[in-house]
Amino acid sequence: MMKVKLEKALITTDGEVKEVEFDFNKMKGSDLIAAEKEVRAMGDQTPSVFLSMNFQAIVAAKLIGVPVEDILDLPATDFRNIVFPVANFLLS
Repeated sequence: MMKVKLEKALITTDGEVKEVEFDFNKMKGSDLIAAEKEVRAMGDQTPSVFLSMNFQAIVAAKLIGVPVEDILDLPATDFRNIVFPVANFLLS
């Protein structure tokens, strides 16, 4: 599991979140397929979705339990800190 501290809190149904924890074992292949469909519907044409920061943001949003727009609206540093562990997971 990987923990990421945020400068700007995310608002979830459980309240304000300043630290997120990624447990990639919670995801299934069907979750990644759903994320791929979502990113393609957004118009992302990246040849491999694993390389797409939009896809990485969608996967992060699903793990955190927030809409992807909340991830996309984060300050650049928080955004990078969130998509980086997702990219590492997807590309390793």
